[in-house]
Amino acid sequence: MQPKQKPDYGVTRYLGLIVFVAFAFSIILGRLWYIQVINGDTYFRASTENIIRNVETRPPRGKILDAHGTVLAENRPSYDVFVHPHLVSEKDRPEVLTLLTKYLNLNETDLKRVEKGLEARAGEVSVKRDIPRYQVALLEGDRLRLPGLEIQANSHRYYPLEHVGSHVIGFVGEIRSQELKELRSTGYRPGDYIGRVGVESSFEAVLRGSPGIERSVVDARGIPQGEAETKFLIGDYQKVRPVPGRDVKLTLDSRLELIIDEAMKNYPSGAVVAVDPRDGSVLAAYSKPSFNPNSWSGRLSTTEKIQSDNNPYKPMLDKSISAYFPGSIFKLAGALAALEEGMMKPDDTIKCSGSYLFGGRRFRCWKGGGHGKMNVMEALQHSCDVYFYKVAETLGIDKIAEYAYRFGFGEPTGYPVNSESPGRVPTKEWHAKITPGGFQHGFALNTVLGQGDTLTTPLQAALAYAALANGGTIYYPRLIDRILNADGSTLFEFEPRVRKTIKASDEHVAVLKKGLWMTVQEDGGTSYPYRIEEVEVSGKTGTAQVKKIGRIRVANRDKEFRFRDHAWFSAYAPSKEPTIAITVFLEHGGHGSSDATPVAMEILKRWFEGDDPRTRKIGDNVPEIFPSENPGNPGQEEELEEEVADE
Repeated sequence: MQPKQKPDYGVTRYLGLIVFVAFAFSIILGRLWYIQVINGDTYFRASTENIIRNVETRPPRGKILDAHGTVLAENRPSYDVFVHPHLVSEKDRPEVLTLLTKYLNLNETDLKRVEKGLEARAGEVSVKRDIPRYQVALLEGDRLRLPGLEIQANSHRYYPLEHVGSHVIGFVGEIRSQELKELRSTGYRPGDYIGRVGVESSFEAVLRGSPGIERSVVDARGIPQGEAETKFLIGDYQKVRPVPGRDVKLTLDSRLELIIDEAMKNYPSGAVVAVDPRDGSVLAAYSKPSFNPNSWSGRLSTTEKIQSDNNPYKPMLDKSISAYFPGSIFKLAGALAALEEGMMKPDDTIKCSGSYLFGGRRFRCWKGGGHGKMNVMEALQHSCDVYFYKVAETLGIDKIAEYAYRFGFGEPTGYPVNSESPGRVPTKEWHAKITPGGFQHGFALNTVLGQGDTLTTPLQAALAYAALANGGTIYYPRLIDRILNADGSTLFEFEPRVRKTIKASDEHVAVLKKGLWMTVQEDGGTSYPYRIEEVEVSGKTGTAQVKKIGRIRVANRDKEFRFRDHAWFSAYAPSKEPTIAITVFLEHGGHGSSDATPVAMEILKRWFEGDDPRTRKIGDNVPEIFPSENPGNPGQEEELEEEVADE
């Protein structure tokens, strides 16, 4: 009997090892199959994203042009610096910060911000925007020691006329965090610029365009690789071009804006608005003091910001659409009311003895000795207050308000940019709600003279006088002429739009126009000493008190500046077939006749002569603290306007 053989455990273990290895390899092969075949595209994209950088390219912003194609806002080339934190190791971080500070002159605040961004190791960190070319050269020359560096070729906004027209044109600023949360879904990204005020803001969607994308290959330190590697990994899909923004063409005339800027040189604060009475086109909308949009669009220094914030004349306020006491330019409403309501016929007269007694109180005319007998045309010519006191007492405040609304006062005009004030035309109901003690009948005497609680914007005044010039049609202010395609063709044109028509007989409109003509063209008119030969002008002066007159009259030049009267002049020209209506407002500027009228006449004279300041260098907008005193002709000006009535 043969002895029983012992099991060969070595063979068994060997076979088990083979099975185990085979099983392990099958798992590995299965995983490789899953990775390379089933999810190959996904993992390929994940791996290439580590070396393929996608950079969104901002579209060129559309230009803003004046009525004749002169550029008011355009783009200039610039460079922005970014760092990608995930490409900067902790070891390299100190050197990177040192080099960025050295080459870009970073201040302590910027340095801390960049350092904080690098420590977060997320997204991209904006280091500095709009750097000059020499700084680009410094960075590029030391790129090997600057891992994660990215220099983006970009464009920044440029405004050739600087401060002139800045309130209308506006400026752009970097998008804020809250804005980004709201607008990210529409394509905005950190670092994008967005319109802040003016046309830049109101037509942001038109001017912005659509971004593109550029894809490039970089190594582990973020340094761009050659064209061959880029072509191999990306192929032909390296760039999607951005869609440029549309150009916006305005009705503004830059020549007229510059003429106004020079004509306003002696006055620190005010506004001028000019419109075409034939269609409501805004030819000029000027506010002073203004600001330089080139600074506010990216390079505003701390000093400039402090100066702007502390400027008592409020340079960021658009005075062309802000409301002020209008003074006697508001008398149009009372004159038309007297005629249309049958209270007065054109030749009926009221005697002015220099004051008017009402409710036990004496209301003075600006001319202490009185004007004598005045019909409605003469009352406008001489700006006789007593005539209008009688109208207000007879018709009442609500009837005055009704005719003021017919001229468009007290209502928004429909101006398409910034936030315009609706002004104010007080009524019995308004006083009952707002005024302590409620309505008093004496308030009507203040209202008819454009005083008391009456407020008007220069734009409203210009449109009202334009309506009178064209026979009664009040247009919406047409600021935008058209939207242009990249090739200059018209995408959309903004046609003139009629807002309403003044309800009045042609005869009465003609009477008012005759009164405005006499104001400038006949001896004794408040603007007669300042008439010009170049063009026949019709208009009305206004001097609005900002402080109640006491028993002792104080000359305007002897008052503290903030207590000086506002000076107004509203007019149109030529008197026959007018092509321009203009309102000059000088904040605390003196008298309507001797201050506002000469400014308007200089503007109209140079405008019709064809003077073009664009051929000369634009000077700095440095307002004088006090305007030069122009005594004018005391016998022909509204030296002291109406007294504020209270009972």
